[in-house]
Amino acid sequence: MEELRDKNGLTESEFLAKYDVTKFERPSVTVDIIIIKDGKVLLIKRGGHPCLGKLAFPGGFLEMTEDVYTAAARELMEETCLKVKSLRQLNVASTPNRDPRTRIITVPFLADIEDPTALKAADDAAEVAWYGISYKTIPFGDKTIFEIALNGNDNRYTFKVTKSKDKSGISADYSYKAMGENPLAGDHAEILAMALDNL
Repeated sequence: MEELRDKNGLTESEFLAKYDVTKFERPSVTVDIIIIKDGKVLLIKRGGHPCLGKLAFPGGFLEMTEDVYTAAARELMEETCLKVKSLRQLNVASTPNRDPRTRIITVPFLADIEDPTALKAADDAAEVAWYGISYKTIPFGDKTIFEIALNGNDNRYTFKVTKSKDKSGISADYSYKAMGENPLAGDHAEILAMALDNL
């Protein structure tokens, strides 16, 4: 059977041999792992820039040889020494300026773990700890406000995140937006509200 040729007369192998991977800018892809268990959420303290010293979910960059599930299990083990039992993917976070380093898209997961007693900070996590979490939702016009409180390491943090329908009409999903200051790195407060909404 003759190989199919495109409008330029190229077979697929000829097209791939000439393909310029620099033609389009390529975003980086990361994973974030959210574990909420017995009224607590697992957070690391960032040991490096950006957001040095802020609280964040365990996570990191996808390697070229792995899928997002494998990356999530690896990153959780590298940063916390915990083993994943199960993963449930949440909506991808892809706001263009969500990370100051470069264009980064993250795939967040709700996770369950095997043995919580294996917890230990490792890799680029300065520390890792369970934070007590409580929240309430308040209807506000066409939005919902999440009032979230975190308690741990002798600290208490409270912050708010709004939830509203995507106004672009493109997606049926909700969008989340942090209100004011919060203790979490980047858009992790928004990802936390989405995770709470999905529990």
